[in-house]
Amino acid sequence: MTDHELRELLHERVADVGMPDLSEVAWQRATRIRRRRAVMAVTAAVAVVAVGSVAVAGGPGGDRSTGPVTQLPSPTTTSVPTPPTPTKTGTRPDGHYRGWPVYWGPLASQESDLPQVASPLPSVIDLSAPTTDVADDPIDAALAAYALIDDNGGQRLLLLAPDGSLRTVDTSRVAPYDDGSGDDISIAHDSLLSPTGEYLAFPQPGHVLVLTLATGAWRSVDTGDRPTTTLHWMGNTDLWLPPTTQGGDGPMYSVLDGRRSGATNVAAPAGPSSAGGPYGRWRMGPLGTAQSWGRFAGLPVSSDQVTPSQALVVEGDAPAHDALLVLGSASTPDADQRPDFCCGVEFWLDSDTIVYESQTQPRRLVSWRVGTHDLGRVSSIVGFDPDREFLVSSYARIWDR
Repeated sequence: MTDHELRELLHERVADVGMPDLSEVAWQRATRIRRRRAVMAVTAAVAVVAVGSVAVAGGPGGDRSTGPVTQLPSPTTTSVPTPPTPTKTGTRPDGHYRGWPVYWGPLASQESDLPQVASPLPSVIDLSAPTTDVADDPIDAALAAYALIDDNGGQRLLLLAPDGSLRTVDTSRVAPYDDGSGDDISIAHDSLLSPTGEYLAFPQPGHVLVLTLATGAWRSVDTGDRPTTTLHWMGNTDLWLPPTTQGGDGPMYSVLDGRRSGATNVAAPAGPSSAGGPYGRWRMGPLGTAQSWGRFAGLPVSSDQVTPSQALVVEGDAPAHDALLVLGSASTPDADQRPDFCCGVEFWLDSDTIVYESQTQPRRLVSWRVGTHDLGRVSSIVGFDPDREFLVSSYARIWDR
């Protein structure tokens, strides 16, 4: 197996770990809104993983394997003689799927030509830029955290400050933590940064280490025998430990005093069908809940594109806000083939715009105004070697800044 193939499998492993952004406003809404659809079984979350028992070198943690899972349809091409989304404007959908409006997103090669959109993030995030240690040059909060794991298992953690500068974090006190797959997820996980950007949370056996950026203070939050591999943030200052990556009934702990603060039962959005499976973060925002789906069968796509598709699913607070964005993957050329788990939802940019991180070179943050053909480039992430380093991103809540 080549290094490139190994990195693809490592990416799939991390992408399959879901994380909601249950910010204060979204959490208050979630407690009073019942799901309008039955929640999918947890197995749907892993249905997009390759079939059969796969043994791979697990990077920092060594070899690992996964058991057999359900076979999903292989990609095929369809023919719908309509141009892709980037040539369109307005709100008229390109098709429908079980009553949900479907919009066509860009091919990977078209993302670089999308218009630049304004955001609190810089248009170019250069991870090779000069840095200072956050202990010597503290910040109140970060916009993003980037964990980089090299081929030898070495790790480095960078923070993106609100002014666009970078900080490094000394993680020498963070012990490796195998989530059962052979991978060390103590630092390389997408629930690392709190919604406000004030805290970093590192899962450990029997506890969670929490770093307060403004003061440099570390706290250990005791979780007893509760596994911390499914660590999520609930609101601004509570850690939630559901039984699975797609939610469930689990305890919460306050990072302010380390005490148990209650329990809750929240599940990932059900989506329109079981024709595919969710992966990555599920992010709650003012309009609803967004999550990426892989191998989504049956969606209408533009001519000469692969199906089943990658898609963004937005389940709105009201049915009128439901929408799907198909992320185009052409049958040819190879440059426009998207890998599985290509485009995890990262954050809401504003009240009706979500942002996904496209696994392109360079890696890009791409925005979609839900229910429209309005797409844009938020940031390009450069300054690391994708052939040597595996990147895991974690973002603060952006939409209310």
